[in-house]
Amino acid sequence: MARHGAARVARRRAGLGGLLAEVATELTSALAVSLGLPESHFDDAFAGCPHWFGKLIRYVGTDTDGPHAQGVGPHADWGFLTLLLQDSTGGLQARPPRSPDWVDVPPLDGALVVNVGEMLEVATHGYLVSTVHRVLPCAPGATRQSIGFFWSPRLDATLHPVPLTAELAAHAPGVTETEHNPLLPRFGDNALKGWFRSHPEVAARHHADLRG
Repeated sequence: MARHGAARVARRRAGLGGLLAEVATELTSALAVSLGLPESHFDDAFAGCPHWFGKLIRYVGTDTDGPHAQGVGPHADWGFLTLLLQDSTGGLQARPPRSPDWVDVPPLDGALVVNVGEMLEVATHGYLVSTVHRVLPCAPGATRQSIGFFWSPRLDATLHPVPLTAELAAHAPGVTETEHNPLLPRFGDNALKGWFRSHPEVAARHHADLRG
């Protein structure tokens, strides 16, 4: 993919984050092709300054954890794609689209977990559904560590539904949203909504005027 050449070199110079951005860029192009679109379809949304960040996550199980303890409750990521590297502890579960059941996502050596984010669900009009996932609590005395890389377009980018073939459109029922979690096509708006959802106490204290 020669068109990515200069950007690829720049990302490699940026270290691990740049390498993961390169992987995410390739996945984004591959997703476009799988949807019957040119591989460059999403390029404009990510041009210039795509929004990405990494997070090191450590869960600790304690003897005081009760029966209702949890690692992380059910949620979907508000970006485009998430790449996740797990350790060997396990505990990650995902809920298949439009299913009430949870399935284990066991760690695999040398593999990354790829989650669909809300922006990709918006872009495909619900053909690809954002991955609802959770992390079960660790056993007392145990720990779990993971590395998450969150890949999203520019904050000012708007992702409108892509033109799907009739075959794919038949399986695109629209986005899955609720009164408390609308899916917004401009990424900056959706990210702010997601941040409010994840940190309600901080939002209420410092940004009460922005909460709808």
